[in-house]
This record gives sequence, structure tokens and C-alpha cells, in this order.
Amino acid sequence: MATRVRQSYAIHADETPVTLLQPRRAAYAWVYLGDAANPFTVFDLTPGRSQDHPTRFLAGYTGFVHADALQQYADVYAGGAAHVGCFAHARRKFVAAADAGDGRADEAVGLIRRLYAVERALPPLDSSPDAEAVRHARRQAEAVPVLAALRARLDRHAPAALPKSPLGQAITYAVRNWAALVRYVEHGFLSIDNNLAERTLRPVAVGRNNWGVIGSAAAGPTAAVLYSVVGTCKHLGIDPFAYLRDVLPRLHALAADTTDEQLTPLLPDRWRADRSKTATPPAA
Repeated sequence: MATRVRQSYAIHADETPVTLLQPRRAAYAWVYLGDAANPFTVFDLTPGRSQDHPTRFLAGYTGFVHADALQQYADVYAGGAAHVGCFAHARRKFVAAADAGDGRADEAVGLIRRLYAVERALPPLDSSPDAEAVRHARRQAEAVPVLAALRARLDRHAPAALPKSPLGQAITYAVRNWAALVRYVEHGFLSIDNNLAERTLRPVAVGRNNWGVIGSAAAGPTAAVLYSVVGTCKHLGIDPFAYLRDVLPRLHALAADTTDEQLTPLLPDRWRADRSKTATPPAA
């Protein structure tokens, strides 16, 4: 699944902290989601938050990476991947400035709202063969002028905004990451934000309130495998228990030196497709 995710045109990536028990230290659950042709959700649980972790996982990847403006991905971008920023992150900062009573932030929030209105009116990528081209054309015609207006307002307000004020921090974040934030309009298959990865991490954030800690660094890879399988099943609308009941005995029957060709039929997307082919048609 990790190999297939790295074959995607675009990947959604994010991380959230967890706690190791032995040794007692912070760890992180990183998640990587592939595109429609590689619809897998792969977790990587690591001790610490070093940029070595995404650099290792995404070694050699030269597609698009949807992510927040984390320094941990710097080597990934230096290696040829293109950063696609998250307008949801940018919007939150302007909303915080507006909530603090700065009316100048309302202009930015309103323009970002218009960008999302454009997105809601776009056809889904799987709706037709030309959906990607339609999405790109609509963004160029409708979103690009709004982005130009947003940038003009940021440049106008930046000189008067105190750097450490909520508005100053919002403007600094948006301007510093502007190239990544507007990159989504270049291709119809890209997303305006990274909410998909954030939603995928939510069960980890909720679950850690129940299970508390990961027992040890050695337990991280095991937890990552379990989260990856269950997360992919949920992403594809598959009952994880039905999938595991069928696949685990078949996986156990394979030799230790299995090939990708032997494992491919057991991947969740292929498993779902095979089950749909053999499903009994409904009675007339």
C-alpha cells in the first residue's frame, strides 16, 4: 500500500502527536493518502517529529504533496515534490483575527469563502471523463480573479498589521506560503485544502484519549499497519472486519517471500472490486 501511495499524482499528508510509554517521549502518527488510482491510507508511527520521517517515506517522490507549511517536508520538496498548501489552515488564522475584532480580516475571510463556493460548484473528479479539465477551466475563470483580489488586500494591509497580532500572523502565513496556497488552481485533480488528511487523523486524536499511550517504539509499526488497513477500508467503504476475516487466512497461506503480484489481489480496492463481481444479483 505504501508503494502504491507513492505512485499517486498527488498525496495528502498530515501528522498528529501520540505518546510513547517506553521510552516516555512524544511520538507522531503521520498519514499519507493516495489518489483515486491508489486509494490507500498509510500510517507511519514514529518516535519524534524529525523531518527524516517524511523524507524517508516519500523518498524519490516527485508529485504533489498536500500539507500544511511544516518544515519537516522541506527535504521532500527539495527532492522534486511540489507543495500544495491548505486554505483551511490559512482561513483559520484570518477567522481568529476577525474574532479578535480586526475588521480587516473579514475581507480575507469573505474572499476565501468565495473560493470555497467555487469548489462546491465543481463536478467531482469521477463524474465524467472530462471532469478534471472542467475543474481546471472553472478554477482559472472563477478562482484566479478571487485569488488576485485576496493577494491585493493582503499586500495592502501588511504594512500596517503588527507582526505578532492575529492579523499580522495570518497575513505572514498566507504571503509566505502563497505559491503553495494557489497551486491547486494549476490542475483539476488538486484540492483547495488538506481536510481529507485531517479527517483521517481524527480517529487517532479521539482514540488516544481512550488508549492513552503506545507501549513502545517497537509497537509503532504494528499500530501503523492496523491503522493503515482499517483506515483504507473506511476510506473505501469496506467493513474492516469482513475484509480481515477473508484476507488474513489467505495472507497467512502465502510464502514469506511474497511478491507484489501475489499481494495485489489482497489489497482493499481489489478485494472490494472482486467481491462486487461475485455478489449475487438481487432477485427480480
